[in-house]
Parts: sequence; structure tokens; C-alpha cells
Amino acid sequence: MPGEDIAVTIQASVLCVGETLWDVLPTGEFLGGAPLNVAAHLVRLGTPAALVSRVGIDWRGHLALERMHELHLDTSHVQTDARLPTGEARAVLDATGSASYAFLEPAAWDRIEAGDGVLDAARRSRAVVFGTLAQRAPASRSAIDEILGAAEWRVLDVNLRAPHADRDVAMRSLERADFVKLNEHELVAFARWFGIEPEPGQLQEFLALEFGTTTLCITRGPEGAVLWHEGRWTRQAAFATAVVDTIGAGDAFLAMLLSELLCGRPASLAMERAAHLAAYVASRPGAVPPYDAGQFRSGE
Repeated sequence: MPGEDIAVTIQASVLCVGETLWDVLPTGEFLGGAPLNVAAHLVRLGTPAALVSRVGIDWRGHLALERMHELHLDTSHVQTDARLPTGEARAVLDATGSASYAFLEPAAWDRIEAGDGVLDAARRSRAVVFGTLAQRAPASRSAIDEILGAAEWRVLDVNLRAPHADRDVAMRSLERADFVKLNEHELVAFARWFGIEPEPGQLQEFLALEFGTTTLCITRGPEGAVLWHEGRWTRQAAFATAVVDTIGAGDAFLAMLLSELLCGRPASLAMERAAHLAAYVASRPGAVPPYDAGQFRSGE
């Protein structure tokens, strides 16, 4: 069975679905993929989470499973593929630490399957997190759609990565999502597709009217982030930090935000803690650097 020898089994309250890949940087290789990063941060923050993904039976796939085990991730829904290799993204950092990527294609995560165990996990979870990148291939796109059909609360972590920034995939994903999280570049892309100004208020109104979106979060780098939740806006400034690389910072932000909201904490506190964790991750190499969750939850 996939990942059976090192599986960590828990009752997940959040199911993260999508790509597993290695970020190949000038400074080294780091296991990543937005769904994996979000799941790893959720577990670090004390929110049970499981990953639905697929790796090859190659050495990178073996190392990926070992690393997931080290991160205390539930690997019971991480599948293995005998034909396709484990995902890889060769990243190049610019002067600000931001990355651009070249993705190995096809990769094992292009063939994620929605078996009975995965669908049962989706039904039992409080939230299912998914993205657009993992839907670049028909097999995974179909599986993710089936998983979302079993979910109660769907969180779309938009991940438009050229050349896989497919408008039709994005529109279908918006139709399925209750909560949408995107960054400043994706805000511009959506605004262009919808014929509106790239302003949070206009996007929120459009998404609520056309897709029934109830929660919207937009991260804007050094300009901070905004959240529309329960009928009101919350604005959060970015924390100053010395950026090493921004890989995984947005995933950390989303994980903390979900963890706090699922615990019933106020949006203002959730956003502050999310921004604090994101700044820390940006100041360290890799997407899931070591940290103690308590340092970002002062006052508890």
C-alpha cells in the first residue's frame, strides 16, 4: 500500500489535495508542493491534517515519504506510481527572493486517484484544501473534482503557474470553492479575466455574485493581506523580515489562517498570526523550516 511502511495515521480535520514535488534551488533541494506545505504547517500548528498526493517509486519518492514521516504527516492517502517520476520544480530566485519555476511533466501527481478511502476522508474532514496547479492533467483534475464533491467546506488555494495557468480550470475551481485564497499576481489575472479592476473589493463582489464565494483572502507581499470573512474586511500589515526566499510563505500563511479560524478565533487575530508566521518562513530557507508553534501564538 502507498506509504504503508511509514504511514502516520490520524483523524484529519483538514485534507490537503494536490502536488508533491521537490523544489530544486541553487541552495539545495527541498520537498514541497503547496498542498504538502499547507498540511505540514497545519500539523506543526496542532491542527490534524492529511495529504492526498502521488509520488514515484524512484529515490525522490522514497525520500519524499521519509520527509513526510519526519513532518508527522498522515501519509495513508499518498499514492505511489510505478511509471511516472516524483514531481520536480526547478526554481530560480530573483533579487527579492521570489521564485519562478520549470515543472517536470508528466509527474506522478498528475495521476492522483480518488479511491474510497480518500472520499471517506474528505467526508470526515472539516475542510478540503485544493489548488489549480494539480489539475493540469485530466486524471488528477477528475479525481480532485470527485473529492470536492464529498467535501463539506472547500478551500481553493489558487496556484497559477505558467504554463499551467489555465482559465477554464480556475473557473471550475471557483465554482467548487467556499473559501478562495490568492496572491497579488493572481488578483491581477482574475481581474483581467473578469473585466474588473484588480481591487479586493471588486473581486469579492464579483466572486460572491458569480460563484457564491463566502470567504476571500488576498496576500499582497510587502503590502500585507486582506480577508473578507463573515461579511467584513480584515486588513493585516506585513511583518518586516530579511527575506531568504519566499517559497512556502503563502502556504504557511494559509495554514495558520485556517488553523485559527477553525478554532473559532477572531479574524483579526488569525490574520496577525498568519502574517507573523509567513514572515518567519520567508526569512528561512525552504518551505517548512523548524519552529515552535507557540512563538507565533503569544498570549495563550
